[in-house]
Amino acid sequence: MHQAMLAQAVLDKVVERASPLGVVRVAAVHVLLGEDDEHTEEALRYAWSEVSVGTCAEGAEFVIERTPGEGLRLAAMDIERVTPTQTEPKDQTPAEAAID
Repeated sequence: MHQAMLAQAVLDKVVERASPLGVVRVAAVHVLLGEDDEHTEEALRYAWSEVSVGTCAEGAEFVIERTPGEGLRLAAMDIERVTPTQTEPKDQTPAEAAID
């Protein structure tokens, strides 16, 4: 259950950062998970797949990198957006934010 709350907090940050950028789709979300954190990567990925349904991040790869310490932080997101000169470029947008 706690994993769902963490995944939702990550999703909230992703949507918050994606909206003003004109993002069409979030292709991947990169997070940093503390090595001392008790949450499993499998449980977090499953929770992500559930909470992201119906959003710009639905189907986005949830990339987890282990780091020293505890906690979960949004590190970056790979996005697709439409610009006047290009159809669907892919960008990686730094988006570091702590999720507690």
